[in-house]
Amino acid sequence: MDTIRVMLVDDHALLRQGLTRLLELDEDLEVIGQTATGTAALAMVQDIHPDVVVLDVNLPDMTGIEVAGRIRKLCPEIRILALTIHDDVSYISEMIRAGVDGYMLKDAEPARLIGAIKRIGVGESVFPSHLMEKVAERYHRISEEYGRIQTAATLEELQLTPREQEVLQCIVQGLSNKEIAAQLFISEKTVKNHITSLLRKLNVDDRTQAAVYAVTKGLFRTPL
Repeated sequence: MDTIRVMLVDDHALLRQGLTRLLELDEDLEVIGQTATGTAALAMVQDIHPDVVVLDVNLPDMTGIEVAGRIRKLCPEIRILALTIHDDVSYISEMIRAGVDGYMLKDAEPARLIGAIKRIGVGESVFPSHLMEKVAERYHRISEEYGRIQTAATLEELQLTPREQEVLQCIVQGLSNKEIAAQLFISEKTVKNHITSLLRKLNVDDRTQAAVYAVTKGLFRTPL
């Protein structure tokens, strides 16, 4: 694995310093920049081009949601991990809509955070299954209130093969490609091939959208 270049955006200096020390203990990660504001972050990403931005939701000059959306437009190749104290479903939904590749709470174990950054750095997405469950519940509640519930396409109508169904369920559960390969006794290359086919059949761009689609359409329910 090539070194993953990380940029930190959080208005608490102590937290940024602590994260920097933590991440740089791992030889696969390098913190190349840090800042406290959204305005500075938008300038910095264009200057240093990190692989992954670890982004707080609450910033003094703009929301993390706004920053994520602008980064996605300015530098679509940069991956974004939202790191926050909030587990409110509205934040999760808005951050997903803004284009983040993962969402972690600040009380997560250090090893989980490091693992999430690595997974995002190699093109995967990280959304804890219990948070995905909240997104699905919110979707259904809003749909019921406005009378806009759509009949979910069945797995058969989507023409997903049995193996693609298994891979999709693993994605919903938040498993990495390596974990999916181990669970299904197939190679990581085969997992990637199945994911490519899934994205095409679901008409979505990435794993995050595939997971959100599957949960909100009721194809699978994530583990409680």
